[in-house]
Amino acid sequence: MQNEIIKNNIILLIKKRLKAFIIKLFNVILYKIIFMDLYLDCEWQIPNKLFLIGFAYNQKDFFQLYDHSLTLDNVVKMFSLVDGCVYFYGPDIAIIEKYFEIDIRNTHRCINLIRVFKYFNPYLSSYKLKCLEWHYGIKRESVAYKVNIFQFLRDWYKPEKRKQCLKYNKEDVINLIKIKKIFFSEHNIKQNMLDNMLLK
Repeated sequence: MQNEIIKNNIILLIKKRLKAFIIKLFNVILYKIIFMDLYLDCEWQIPNKLFLIGFAYNQKDFFQLYDHSLTLDNVVKMFSLVDGCVYFYGPDIAIIEKYFEIDIRNTHRCINLIRVFKYFNPYLSSYKLKCLEWHYGIKRESVAYKVNIFQFLRDWYKPEKRKQCLKYNKEDVINLIKIKKIFFSEHNIKQNMLDNMLLK
C-alpha cells in the first residue's frame, strides 16, 4: 500500500514537471513565431558622429548601415520590423535618437542588456562584453579593437582596414545575441520580468 502511494506520488511529480516543461517550451516557440526582436551595436565618435549601425534579428539575419546607407529612412525600416524587444549594450539608442532626432524608446521595448545582467547577476567581476565573451566561452576572430577602440576609429577611415572594422562590429552584435540567450536561459528570465527595465 505504501509503495503504491509512493509510486503514484512519483508519477504525479513527473507529470507536473513534464507539463511545466511543455508549457515553457510552448511559450518560447510561440514568442519566436509571433515576435521579432532586434539586436544592435553602434559605432560613433564624440560628440555625436554616428558612422555605423550593425544590427540583426537573429544570428543569421545580420545587416549594417554606414556611408550612404546610414539614412533616416533605413533606420526607420530597421525598427519597423520589430514587434518584440530592441536589445543593445550601452548608450546606442540614445545615440541614434539624438543623431536622427527620432523617438525610439517610447515606440519600442528598448532594453539595455547591461542593466539586465547587473540586476540578475550582481556578482560578476566585470560587465564588459569582452569579459562576458570569455566568461561564456564565446570566441571572436577580431580581438585587437577590444584592447584599443581608438585604433578602430583610425582604421575606419582607411579603405584597406574597413572590412576588418565591419567584421568586428558584426561579431559584437552576433556575440551579444549569444550572450543574451545563454544568460536568459541560465537565470530563467521571462519577458514580463523585464518590464521595469525598459528604457525611459
